[in-house]
Amino acid sequence: MLLGTFSFVGLKITGPDMRQTGLNYFNQTHLADMTVTSAYGLNQADQKTIADQARVKTVNYGYFTDAKIKGITNGIRVFSNSGSLSQYKVVAGRLAKTDTEIALNNTLKGTYHLGETITLQDGTGLAKTKFKVVGFVKSAEFINHNDFGQTSVGTGQLSGFGVTTKRAFSLTEYNLARISYRDTAKLNAYSNAYTKLMNKRQATLLKDLNQHRAAKYQAAKASLSTALINQDTNALDAASVDATLTLVEDFLTSHGLTAVREQSTTANPVLVADLNETAPSAPPILLGHLDTVFPVGTAKQRPGVIDGERLTGPV
Repeated sequence: MLLGTFSFVGLKITGPDMRQTGLNYFNQTHLADMTVTSAYGLNQADQKTIADQARVKTVNYGYFTDAKIKGITNGIRVFSNSGSLSQYKVVAGRLAKTDTEIALNNTLKGTYHLGETITLQDGTGLAKTKFKVVGFVKSAEFINHNDFGQTSVGTGQLSGFGVTTKRAFSLTEYNLARISYRDTAKLNAYSNAYTKLMNKRQATLLKDLNQHRAAKYQAAKASLSTALINQDTNALDAASVDATLTLVEDFLTSHGLTAVREQSTTANPVLVADLNETAPSAPPILLGHLDTVFPVGTAKQRPGVIDGERLTGPV
């Protein structure tokens, strides 16, 4: 799964009364000034980079992923509880206290009820699949209840969100950071001054964080290459190919990524994954290039072909 590296508050509400209501809501829930998401995860170097930015006041780290509730076609975005920033307002019930509990957004209240158990599917990075609904909530991050965003899960459209505990996630690194700044408290979130300031800080932070991207990719590539080389591939049959593909998929999943199997022109499996944080619509990066490693019926070879070339079509 890949989401935009940055998003910042730019909510549009027409009319002074509605804007004031919005500002009051933002203040009550301590809405973050900026949110950073990363498909690679936010490691210690990233966290130091964020902390070292000018005028940073508070940073909350957490997890998120997109999943599909069994029985419906649309996906939901599942977050770990937000901490002091972008707090959720409980409409009914309560927030989750255990890793098998979840609170859903209030627009799903008519579809699900308190005490009901739901099953989440295709949720990369979730340690659990079954959750008991313990509450319904609102979030200032989702003002427009008719558009929760897009996703690679289900139909491609999000129908809401859910909030659980950090323990419900199996990711090894945080993939979400919410940031507030010291000098924004007195600025109107709808003003040009606020927008200009956030645009400037977004560009600076993006530039600084991107300095770590090459190192992250190389580390992931080296680890994956070692895992493939160590895989026993003496038997050049379908089961061996499948075992290696599964190994790669497990590796990608542990890093919060979604692996996709595609068929090449030679009818041998190819594994690809999108690792491009800044351009979600770009073609995926080729990680496992297995049809050149497993030419069926030829001499035995060990899979070690890992490269960073873009996959522009069947290989």
